[in-house]
Amino acid sequence: QEVSDGECTDCLDLKKVFISSPKIVVWSALEEAAKQRSAQQARRHPHRKTNKKDESKPKRFIWLFLLGCVLITVGILTFVWKPFDILMTERLKMMKGLPAYDWWQNPPDEVLLRAYVFNITNGDEFMRGEADKLIVQEVGPYVFREKLYHTNVSFNDNGTLTYTATRKLIYLPEMNTLSLNDTVIVANLAVMGAASYLSNAPYFTKIAFNLFINRFGTKPFVRLSVNDYFWNFTDPLLMFGRSFAPSLVPEDNMGILNQIYKDFTDVVTVHMGVESGPRNFFKIAKYNGANGLQAWDNETCDSVEGSSEGVSYHQNVFKNDTVKYLRKTICRALPLYYGGDVEMYGMIGYRFNLPNNSFSRPENENEECYREQGYPLLPSGLSDVSPCYYNLPIASSFPHLMYAEPKAIEKLEGLTPDWDKHGSAAIIEPNTGVPFTAWARSQSNLIMHSMSGFPKLKRFSNMAIPMFWLEYKQMGLPSYISTLMYFSVVILPSIQLYISLSMLIIGFIFYLISMVRMWKSVSYKGAKYSIIKLFYSSRNETTECV
Repeated sequence: QEVSDGECTDCLDLKKVFISSPKIVVWSALEEAAKQRSAQQARRHPHRKTNKKDESKPKRFIWLFLLGCVLITVGILTFVWKPFDILMTERLKMMKGLPAYDWWQNPPDEVLLRAYVFNITNGDEFMRGEADKLIVQEVGPYVFREKLYHTNVSFNDNGTLTYTATRKLIYLPEMNTLSLNDTVIVANLAVMGAASYLSNAPYFTKIAFNLFINRFGTKPFVRLSVNDYFWNFTDPLLMFGRSFAPSLVPEDNMGILNQIYKDFTDVVTVHMGVESGPRNFFKIAKYNGANGLQAWDNETCDSVEGSSEGVSYHQNVFKNDTVKYLRKTICRALPLYYGGDVEMYGMIGYRFNLPNNSFSRPENENEECYREQGYPLLPSGLSDVSPCYYNLPIASSFPHLMYAEPKAIEKLEGLTPDWDKHGSAAIIEPNTGVPFTAWARSQSNLIMHSMSGFPKLKRFSNMAIPMFWLEYKQMGLPSYISTLMYFSVVILPSIQLYISLSMLIIGFIFYLISMVRMWKSVSYKGAKYSIIKLFYSSRNETTECV
């Protein structure tokens, strides 16, 4: 094309194009307003110098901008990963220094043991045939505190936790109305327990045992203090047997609490961590290095996998769960089943009860688990625990032989079973698996097998003699634990939506404030370069054809 006066007639005039753009017009107007405001400020304060503090304001606005972005991001993320879920996940890790770990390692002194002894009031009369039934009288409670220690804690590479659990008893005189010096009449384990143990022994062995009984003047029933019955129950016959045949008589002190607590130390391995998941949290994986108690031949019966010591159960407990509770004194893990909701500490707990048939015989004898080989079947309502007590003929049951078949109590008088007094249950907070309270009650009975060959004891043949029963009760939770649980379980889930929204709103406000103030800060100084010029100016101010 022809060019006149150094211009192209068909060239694109960029200046006109940009100036005619609506967006540029708006920016130009804003820029002009900023310049005018800056000029007015300069005329009002002609001698004012730029302050270093003023120069640092943009940096402050940048930090405000970044804080707003962070709050917005966190607010969005908390809609996906809720604070309550994060808290429960962190609990799975059992990190040292956090409340969950500290509370577990040093459990509060909230577990009380109440011990009840059965005093036999007509033992001699029953033995001579002058009474049809053996009369027993409950004496107690004698109150102790059970102290639990968790030591030698080790975090394993496979996502498990190994520790040593030790239990000790502390007598509480301030909580006792009875004296440990009170006397009771009880079955002599050195005589009656040994005779029942020898029920299937050869005839000459029984004769020898009868001679020893007469030689030492040992009686089937003995009068002794409650303290001795608990901690120092011995007999000349027992001491002789210990010195003569230590392999057959491994212990010369048959104090009932001494037998339980003299070596109540176990090495336990439990599942933990995110890898195991909340439903396996703190379930037992190994017990003293094995998968079970090593008491029963049947692996299913002997297994303790999936059970709990009762300090804490798995998280996310459902109503249709079977919660397993392990107590070494009953020589197995017992199942608990849902029985209703209970409100405690302002939270809802699930009550899991020990079922009525816990000590019953299975309908199919081939499914019988808890039975020492060679021993006859026990009446329903009694469960053999002899492998855990030197094979002495001891059986567990509900207190007062509750739910036992009539055959088990037909020769006894003085038993008054009552579910409220003799049942067992745990009330568990379902989200955390922490028990609000729990009570485990069981009775130990001396099982007298056939007394053939023992003339003085023949009336006790095929009979269960109640010895004592124990109640372990977690009295509740310390206030600091219940308060923390209430915040975690009730308050946090109800406010976490508002927390997320608050973060979003505050973050958005910070973002807007930072943007507005940064723009104002720049506008006060004036613009060194015009926004319009940035689009169309050049050094030579030449125009080229396209």
